[in-house]
Amino acid sequence: MNLIEDLKYRGLINQVIDEEGLNKRLNEGPITFYCGFDPTANSLQLGNLLVIMTAKRLAKYGHKPILLVGGMTGLIGDPSGRSDERLLPDEGMVFMRVDRFKNEMSKFFDFKNEATLVNNYDWFCDFKLIDFLRDVGKHFTVSYLLNKEFIKSRLELEEGISYAEFSYGLIQAYDFYQLYHNYDCELQLAGNDQWGNITSGTSLIEQKLGKKAFGLTLPILVDESGRKLSKSFGNTVFLDKEMTTPFQFYQYFLNLADEISYSWIKVFTFLSKDEIEEKINEQKKRPESRLCQKYLARFLTGFVHDLDSVERVEKITDVLFNGDISSLDELEFEEAFKDVKSFEIEKDKLIDITLVDLLVESEISSSKRQAREDIENKAINVNGIIYCDVLEKVTMDKILFDKYIVIRRGKKTYLLIKIK
Repeated sequence: MNLIEDLKYRGLINQVIDEEGLNKRLNEGPITFYCGFDPTANSLQLGNLLVIMTAKRLAKYGHKPILLVGGMTGLIGDPSGRSDERLLPDEGMVFMRVDRFKNEMSKFFDFKNEATLVNNYDWFCDFKLIDFLRDVGKHFTVSYLLNKEFIKSRLELEEGISYAEFSYGLIQAYDFYQLYHNYDCELQLAGNDQWGNITSGTSLIEQKLGKKAFGLTLPILVDESGRKLSKSFGNTVFLDKEMTTPFQFYQYFLNLADEISYSWIKVFTFLSKDEIEEKINEQKKRPESRLCQKYLARFLTGFVHDLDSVERVEKITDVLFNGDISSLDELEFEEAFKDVKSFEIEKDKLIDITLVDLLVESEISSSKRQAREDIENKAINVNGIIYCDVLEKVTMDKILFDKYIVIRRGKKTYLLIKIK
């Protein structure tokens, strides 16, 4: 299948400017395209990864990617898809994030041979307001801008929209123009919330250069409840290992709902259609196998982090569900329990407290009666050891790394006790 057919099969095309013309142009030979990334967080996240992997998919067909980091647009803030005004970020913070984005992108692209990296601050930093108004603003009527969906939706709200965010689409339009003028870039690839900005860019190129440009938008990633993956909803998965550890990253994909995994194995892997269909069909026959989730977790953890991370998180996963916690080293242990509910206790108090009282005080059991029943039913696991005696205490020699106790109630409820 050709590129457009492949993108359609994977569900990667949401909207496209002149699909027939773009398909023809793609089949004629290599095309230069660009993707933009505004530094609104300290790390790229899963929605950015979808764009990055799609860009690599186009590159595999011989096309040439430009990755644009928005040092300028990051200072304003994209109003698309938002119902409120962004707080203007500190300039130093934006520049720091630009550098972080560049470092993260270098994991995925060879910027000497495979792709080009640009920062739109470079052509905006000396751009005078009068020149911007004459060279860009003159080409757009107010009525044209007011008809943009992201502006219309904001104007319907009491808060409205500032002139800064109102102008964002013109700034991004000029990015596309600059890249077309200097790099012969004919296509912008972005999330579906960027459609209005893309069409402004193609309009500006046509008016100023008399050239045809294309736009293609990807679907917006949503969670099981249909909410967009975003910082606002607290459901973002970051690519930085300090913000989302490799273990958390791996577990996120391992725990996807089946239907989401069937969709995501198409967009987040480079498997062929036959390989994808084989895995989906096999999992539908044996849902317990979770073949798609396991492949996504392993492949993407290796793609975003490295193979050593894959081996480490798979060891942690195996230990947590099947083995002895004490076999983890301290770094593996802290990665595994980074997000587990915790409770702190003084060392002197731990020496005197019974396991029953510890379970109640830490709220892993609701009452002393429940705690005794949990222990007698062998539902309490302390640092990998099942405790059966209601009079037993957790002795210091059972503590991990001289500061941690992990209590598991049943199969899934964990509590990390930190000893002060």
